[in-house]
Amino acid sequence: MKRSGTRRSDSERIDLTVRDYGTSRGIASARLVRKRRIRRQTRLLAGLVLVLLLTAGGIWLVKTISGKPAPTTEPSQPTSGSTTTAGVTVTPKPTSTPAPSPVPTTTQPQLTAVERQVLLEQAGDDVVRYLEQVTTGRVGIYFQNLVQGESWSYDDQIPFVAASSIKLGLNTYLYNRIAAGEIRLDEQLRYDNRSYPTGDYEAGTGTVQNLPNGTELSVRETAKLSITISDNCATNMIIRRLGGIDAINPWLNEISGIVDYRQKVSYTNYAGQSQNGRHRTCARDLGLQAVRLYDLWQENPQAYAPLIDDLSQTEFDFGIIKGLPDDLVVAHKIGTNGAYATENDVGIIFAGEPFVLCVLTEMASAERARKIQADIAAILYEKVSGWPWP
Repeated sequence: MKRSGTRRSDSERIDLTVRDYGTSRGIASARLVRKRRIRRQTRLLAGLVLVLLLTAGGIWLVKTISGKPAPTTEPSQPTSGSTTTAGVTVTPKPTSTPAPSPVPTTTQPQLTAVERQVLLEQAGDDVVRYLEQVTTGRVGIYFQNLVQGESWSYDDQIPFVAASSIKLGLNTYLYNRIAAGEIRLDEQLRYDNRSYPTGDYEAGTGTVQNLPNGTELSVRETAKLSITISDNCATNMIIRRLGGIDAINPWLNEISGIVDYRQKVSYTNYAGQSQNGRHRTCARDLGLQAVRLYDLWQENPQAYAPLIDDLSQTEFDFGIIKGLPDDLVVAHKIGTNGAYATENDVGIIFAGEPFVLCVLTEMASAERARKIQADIAAILYEKVSGWPWP
C-alpha cells in the first residue's frame, strides 16, 4: 500500500533544503559568536588579574630586597620615641639609616675631671674600710688611671723590700736602650756562674742557674726569663749588660725616687722590728715605673711589645690578677721574699680605661697577703673601670 500525502517536486525539495540549511547555519553562527565573545572576555579578565598579581608581587619583592618595611595602615610617626593614639601605642618603624659609630654611654652624664676624682676618692674610701679589717701587716697602694691621670694612694711612700717587682723597671730600662739602638735583641750574653755581683749566679727562682758556665743566651731570651719566670740569674745578666745596678738606678730615680733602691733605709716592719737595708722601694715608685712603661709603649708599641707580652704571660697567676676578670690583659710583675714576709704586685691593667695598680704587703701569711691584693684590685676595678669619657 502506498502512503498518501502531497508529493513535492524535485525543485521544491531542493529549494526547501536550501532554506533549511541556511536557517540552521545562521543559528549556529550566532551561538558561535557569543561563545567566542565570552571566551575573549574571560581571557581578558584573566590577563588583567595576572597583571595585577605580577605587579603586586614585583612591588613586594623590591621592598623586601631593599630592606624597607612594607606599607601599613598605621599613621606616620616621629623618627624617635613612641606615641599613643586612641589608647594604642605605636612604635616607630626601623629605618635603613646606618648605625652611628660607637659613642660613650648616655645613660649617665659625662664626668668632669673633678667628678672623676671624687668617685676615685669614694673607691679609695671603700679600700680603706676594707683594710680596717686587716688587723696585722703593712700595706702600700698606688693607683693611677692611664686615660686622664687621676691617682689614689694609701701609705704609698713607706718602704718595702722590692723583691722581684723591681724587674719591671730594670727591663723597662733595657728596652729603652734597645729602642735607642744601643742594644740588639739578638745580641748574645754569656752566663757567668760566679756569684753576683762578680758574676750572675743568684739562688732562688729561675733555670739559668742550672746551665753550664759560659752558656750563651740572647738579650731577648734573658729578658723573657727575667719576667716570665722571674729568673734571678737572667736578670743579673741583663744588669751586667746595662753597666751594673748603679748605672741603672739614676734612670729609675728620674721616674720616682722616693725610696732610693741603692741607699739604705730605716723603718719598722709589720712585727714592730727595726729594719735597715738597701733594695727597698715604695708603692708610688713601682707604680710610676709601670706608668712610664705604658707611656713608652704608647709612643713606640713595636719596641716595647715584647716586654708587655712577657709581663702579660708570667707563670705567676696570683696577686692583683685574681681580683680581675679573666678576659682582661694584665701586664704585671710579682715580687716575693719569704725572709722579709714580702708579697708585692705591680701591673698595668688593660681595662676599658687602663690603669696601673701597685699593692705592696708585708705580713706573716703570704696567702692572706695575696688575697688582700686581689680584693683591693676587685674594689678599684668595680668602682672606676667603667667611667664614661669626659
